[in-house]
Amino acid sequence: MMDEVNPMAEMGLVHDKQIIIEPQGFLTPCNTLRNLAAEFIDRGAKLYDMFERYDSVITYILNRDNVGNGSDAGKLLAPFLRAFEAGDYDLSKYYRENLPVMPGAAEAMRYFLNTLPTFIDTRMYEHAAYALCEATDIPISIVNASTLELDNTNLSRQTARDLRKIAGDLGKLRISKTQYELNVPVELDEDEVNMISALDEVFLKKLQKSEAGELMQNTSMVGSNEKAYALLDIRKGTQVDLDGTAYVGGEQSDFQVLDLVKDGNGLAISFNGAEFAVHGSNIAILSEDATGVTVLVSKFYDTGIQGVFDLADNWNREYLETADFPDRNLVDDMLRRHPKKLPEVYRVTRDNVSEIAAKSDAFRTKLFKKYEKKPVKNN
Repeated sequence: MMDEVNPMAEMGLVHDKQIIIEPQGFLTPCNTLRNLAAEFIDRGAKLYDMFERYDSVITYILNRDNVGNGSDAGKLLAPFLRAFEAGDYDLSKYYRENLPVMPGAAEAMRYFLNTLPTFIDTRMYEHAAYALCEATDIPISIVNASTLELDNTNLSRQTARDLRKIAGDLGKLRISKTQYELNVPVELDEDEVNMISALDEVFLKKLQKSEAGELMQNTSMVGSNEKAYALLDIRKGTQVDLDGTAYVGGEQSDFQVLDLVKDGNGLAISFNGAEFAVHGSNIAILSEDATGVTVLVSKFYDTGIQGVFDLADNWNREYLETADFPDRNLVDDMLRRHPKKLPEVYRVTRDNVSEIAAKSDAFRTKLFKKYEKKPVKNN
């Protein structure tokens, strides 16, 4: 089969680089779903933590085929938001008033949008994604986000009461803190087994054929599979190969797409990434602002992945102050913002990935705690 011919590329009129971004953690330093749960649901933060743990374990440890894809915590949360009387307007208003923006995020997006094809593909609900667009002047046209329509679902009073009771009962369960390794056979601990059994009973039996189950079914989440498919669709549309693709993410659901970009010799950046995300990356960044990403992406745009590796291997103030860069202003801005300590940048290899993953996950947790929604009910 012959390769597709792109006549625009033949004339040199198309880009050979592009960037795809998961903004949660990078452009906004918080877990938007967890903060939302804490705002509207009794003991909502713990409930969300349980759903996310459940989703991660059944997806990445138990490898269930038809349940969980690294983002279904957003689906599981949906009926409980409705049971506690949240509507679409409430979510939009909440995010417009409460969504934090990472320092340097607006400047980073301005640079990306002016330099190369830029796309946002996110597990955040559309309500949060559009609030972020409004705060940072991102055009909505480049955004693909999870869709949730609460106003189209009318729960019966009995179903709403049942869901509120279920939330209370689940809140009494313990969440395991056991750390599991990818692709290694494990035996789940007792707390894990109890949690999975309880949530299986709720989501695979009790709610399956109710209005709550219909709401979950109609909620379309952007998870690991969807992100991988989006990458391939974007690549087909732009005709930019993987070695010209930069991906910035940090969610567990970014593992697969980061790994695809890494294997294609593109730039796979884990920014304050969760443990699984780091395992998919070739560059890891730990920082409380977005400027380090901008510097690395500009280098990638100019020289490709090897130039980024060389920069990561020489990531120190003296080198950054004296080396040649495609855009000196970006580097100087980063240095001004970090007079004492630079963003931490690592080239991720087989030898150091476990150490960096643990460090990044801890950094992410600590940073998110600074911006998490303080519970207003009985959390």
